[in-house]
Amino acid sequence: EPFGDNSKRHARLTVHQRSAEINCSGVTMGGVITGSMFVGQGGQRRDYSLELVGAGLATVDQRKIDYGEAPKNLVEAQNAAKSNKVGIWSLEREVQETPKVVTKFKEEMATVRLSEIRSGNHFFFRVVGDESAKVMDDSMVEFTQNNGTRGAPCDVKVGKVVAALFNDGSGNAWYRAKILERGDRGRVKVLFIDHGNVDSVPLSSHLRPLDMTLGTDRVPAVAKEAKLALTKTRPLDDDEGVDGARMLQSMAWGKDLTARMHCDVDGVLAVTLMDGETSINEALVSSGLAIVGKQSDVELLSNKMLDGNSIVSLSAELTMSQEVARKSRIGIWRYGDIGDDDDDEV
Repeated sequence: EPFGDNSKRHARLTVHQRSAEINCSGVTMGGVITGSMFVGQGGQRRDYSLELVGAGLATVDQRKIDYGEAPKNLVEAQNAAKSNKVGIWSLEREVQETPKVVTKFKEEMATVRLSEIRSGNHFFFRVVGDESAKVMDDSMVEFTQNNGTRGAPCDVKVGKVVAALFNDGSGNAWYRAKILERGDRGRVKVLFIDHGNVDSVPLSSHLRPLDMTLGTDRVPAVAKEAKLALTKTRPLDDDEGVDGARMLQSMAWGKDLTARMHCDVDGVLAVTLMDGETSINEALVSSGLAIVGKQSDVELLSNKMLDGNSIVSLSAELTMSQEVARKSRIGIWRYGDIGDDDDDEV
């Protein structure tokens, strides 16, 4: 490590064969005692950790900083070392720019079942017959049987995947969950990655570490996030938004559907959902509960695809359905045409 020899030399010169005061504050899982060390006496007494960090010969654990658990004086010493570019902070950190590889998306078809509905056009689904879904469901049942339903200390960091308790009506059980944010009063907001639902749970009683074999590096998230391609609905705080979500639920929930996955936009799939020969995208638009995406949306999706003809065709079909709804003055159109400002709110 850079400056590793410097740090060792500093210790030999300032600590070796000298009296030191060690305050033990904990023990790691490996049996290593942790704590603080002070060297010297009286007015010469100094905090050795603070000395190393201030000289740029050691760094503060970033996780402790993120969680607000790092001592303020250590953080301030590290910031000063950074500003003065001493020790390890004197090294130029090379930023290697790797050229972005643009991957075009090839359309895929799959039989799916919705597992969570967020709005009239936003949902999560599972692929029917996906073996990884069965493996994960069975594994989490076994995880619950082996560990019971009591929480255990774990690394609570935004983005980390842990086990979280959820009651689906049959009792508490453990499910894989990604930590979205730390809330107030000892609660955390989590996304259950194999189903798509979000919940706020008590940190102390509803979380525990996952077994390594259950990590997303072994089995990726089973539930896929998606939106209806070129189909914009109002938010749930609007009456038409609620009606749109209810229509999606009535047409799609509990059914095996055909999903035409056009492309991926920032981790969210743009899809056309079919119930037999019925397009759910078109049904929402023709009912006046959704409007068609703009030309910029068509271009965004088509540019991400190997062949964007299907998106162009979908846009044309949805536009025809929208014109019928507009002339019929139903749903969003019941008070007349909507302007660009209203369009942006959908």
